[in-house]
Amino acid sequence: MFFCRGGRQSRSKSTFLLLVILLGAGYFYIRYYNSDQQNQRNGSLFEGREAGFGGGGRAPEPPLEIGKRPGDLGLERKVAAVKETVKEPAKYISALNKTWMTWTDIESPGVYRACVPRPKDDIEMTEVVTGGLVEHSNRMTITHCLHSCIALGFTYAALSRGTECFCSDVRGESPLLNYMESALCDIPCSGEGRYHCGGAQHMSLYRTAVPDNRCSKVELKPVGSLPLVALASYPRSGNTWTRQLIERGTGLLTGSVHWVNEKDMTISKKIFPGGNIDYHSRQTICVKSHLNEAKHIQTFEGAVLLIRNPYSALVAEIFRRQMLDQAKTAEETIQYFNSPEWRNFAENQSRSWKKMAVQWITNSKKIFVAHYENLQENTNEELTKIVQFLNVPVDNQRVLCAVQEHPSSKATGIALGNHGRKTRVYLTKDPFPSEVRKLVDDNIKEVNATLIAHKLTPLPRDYSVEVY
Repeated sequence: MFFCRGGRQSRSKSTFLLLVILLGAGYFYIRYYNSDQQNQRNGSLFEGREAGFGGGGRAPEPPLEIGKRPGDLGLERKVAAVKETVKEPAKYISALNKTWMTWTDIESPGVYRACVPRPKDDIEMTEVVTGGLVEHSNRMTITHCLHSCIALGFTYAALSRGTECFCSDVRGESPLLNYMESALCDIPCSGEGRYHCGGAQHMSLYRTAVPDNRCSKVELKPVGSLPLVALASYPRSGNTWTRQLIERGTGLLTGSVHWVNEKDMTISKKIFPGGNIDYHSRQTICVKSHLNEAKHIQTFEGAVLLIRNPYSALVAEIFRRQMLDQAKTAEETIQYFNSPEWRNFAENQSRSWKKMAVQWITNSKKIFVAHYENLQENTNEELTKIVQFLNVPVDNQRVLCAVQEHPSSKATGIALGNHGRKTRVYLTKDPFPSEVRKLVDDNIKEVNATLIAHKLTPLPRDYSVEVY
């Protein structure tokens, strides 16, 4: 009897254990399934948050299919009903590249440039890397190499094979500036493994804080000594970058019509000291302006008008307003692109973009049009044209130095990963409704027609509409 009673107890325990397992499996299935469906509806992802070397991350995976087994039909219908009412949000990526180190301090010892080929032999190394191998260490870090090169007075530091620190100066068209994909610099720094210090046949190149004497001297001219020339653009069209190029390329500071609001900002104190003074003093080579009233335009003797594709400029402006001005998260900003406010903004700002261009073209006494995309593609050539328009003698070494000091994001895009800097967020889905896109395209056509009518350089062909 003892044996039979034990058998019944064993069967009871087995039945109970099986029931517990089945209930647990059902619980985790439902929890996982609902979580998966919620993730599909959210639709946003940080591709590249920990994306390794490429910076761009993986492409979004397709939604998991709903099972067709009995018992799932009710849940499937509920999910389908939700999908009908919830608009799929815009997707984005935030780029991160492990091969480069970021600084938030303006006084930082250096900035990452690119992954570049390592000279193949000692002779080529001597020709390309002017300072040679400074240190070989099993505790190598990026910061240590930068400070070593700064102490020796070199403008560039290059790390290779995880342990090597080279120093160099750059003159002319150096092979050291052959920017390549950062994934090729894939060996962790021996002293700080979370960052990479070059590769077996490549070097991680950094610009140190040592001034380049070819274009480091930039001055403010005496009161009343320069003509009043504007550097006009719709916001987020490359005005800051172009000002940096112009200052280095001419040796003269630039100003801003917005100086009253900007003079206490860190960027004006540290980067653009010419923006701290009243621009009417005529001490700067050109003056930043985002204004488009005819009366304002006519106060200038000439203007450099910087034009950027409005599709790019409008999206960039939203990211600035939401993430910088309002301290919104990337997720909150992405949600904005699904709101009625975004549609109103895109319509209104598209008209502002058009007005900015048309007003400066038609009301300027003398004008040079610089297309942001052309400046990105051929920085040296386009900067030379701007310097000539500003009536400053062209110093080829100074212009070359300016381009090396402030390379275009197109030149460094591959170097920093597919999508550039860590702090930037990029949409992976078109946020413009079709009717808004039609309005933007019409405005593009009108601006292009105005350029052609005034015998100015037409818009680049890589805009989102055929404009010729």
